[in-house]
Amino acid sequence: MACMATVMAVPAGAAPSTGDDPPLQAAGIISISPVQGRNYRVEASVGTLYNSNFRRRVPPEASVRVTPSVSAAIGLPVGRQQFFFGGEIGQDAFIGDSQFNRTRIGVGGGLDWRLGSRCTGEFAGEFNKRQNLVTEVAELVDNAQKTYVVGGSANCRVGSAIGFGGSIVHRNIENDRLQRRLFDVRTTTFSPQISYASPALGQFSIGGSFNKVRYPNRVVPTVDGNFSDGVDIMSVRAGFQRAIGVRLQLGLGASYIKANPTPTTQIVLVGGLPFQIDREGYSGSGYDGSLSYRPSPRLGVTVSANRSVNSSPNVGALFVVNQAYGLDFDYKVGPSITAGAGATLNKRNYRGGFASPDEPQQRISDKSTRIYGQLSYSPVPLYSVAFEVAHQDRKSNPSVFDFKNTTALLKFRVRLGRG
Repeated sequence: MACMATVMAVPAGAAPSTGDDPPLQAAGIISISPVQGRNYRVEASVGTLYNSNFRRRVPPEASVRVTPSVSAAIGLPVGRQQFFFGGEIGQDAFIGDSQFNRTRIGVGGGLDWRLGSRCTGEFAGEFNKRQNLVTEVAELVDNAQKTYVVGGSANCRVGSAIGFGGSIVHRNIENDRLQRRLFDVRTTTFSPQISYASPALGQFSIGGSFNKVRYPNRVVPTVDGNFSDGVDIMSVRAGFQRAIGVRLQLGLGASYIKANPTPTTQIVLVGGLPFQIDREGYSGSGYDGSLSYRPSPRLGVTVSANRSVNSSPNVGALFVVNQAYGLDFDYKVGPSITAGAGATLNKRNYRGGFASPDEPQQRISDKSTRIYGQLSYSPVPLYSVAFEVAHQDRKSNPSVFDFKNTTALLKFRVRLGRG
């Protein structure tokens, strides 16, 4: 489970880093990286993180978090099919603030399948439980978040140029903290796609998605009774990918997005009297893009950007209009030493917002920035040492949710196996 084994989302070598936040672009159905063939991998790591404002409050409180973690994964080929399984166990231990200590648990696996010579796909599922540390959370509280994911994908080719397929993914996010149960969410996403590939031009694709989002612990009163809160998010996307030589990889996408609340109306009290009002949705453009450029064997540059509409598992809102940007550099100083630096910017607008016990004021928007620099030393594949310094700043509306902090992370990792 190599992806899950990273203690603070900082890999052994210099690479794009988002701290405790998820990557700007999702890698696949689940976070487990499949092991190919009859192989295995075992990884142990210890990360020590200093945080100048770990509670995200004024005045700031400094803390040290130690995160030991062990993960393992195996691959098992059966004929032409490839099974894989993985798991992780670790601990987030806050020195002097043990009320926030939580065990990290992860387990999952799946099947990379092949049918004939034209169709491939994946069935996979996983379960994760850990302290919720993402930047979007207003203030660090004693809350473990559980995530259940199950899904599948299929891709087939007609001739050498035309491809078609899609995916179905169901995800449950649940919070242990009673005050945050309102943020529990269930999503089911359907994503079909058709593509055309040309060696001279690149790959063109047309696709779409339908994301059914439901918040099981929130009730919306209507003239027809009480219903679970939710939103249906639909999008249509056109995309393009191309490798330009061996140094440049380009991916672009443009989309139209529409979000429809369900139910579409609700009853509110004004002066003690009930009134029926329409619930506000959203329609607008979206985009996604990535550019990877390696002008020399030593230097690499990665740029990414996207605008999307998503569910809201961490803030009192029906959905979030999110814009995310990233810029990262890595430079191989020598055979064993790699340096990296980068920055991310996230702009979030919360629609259908409400106050909650952990957030007594309705949050309207955030603008979060993060800059980092890192250095890693890996003389052999067996082990590595990485050091990272980062600073992040969140400006919110209302400003009561503003915070900034500086972190320093030292991580040691040992890895065995060939998977």
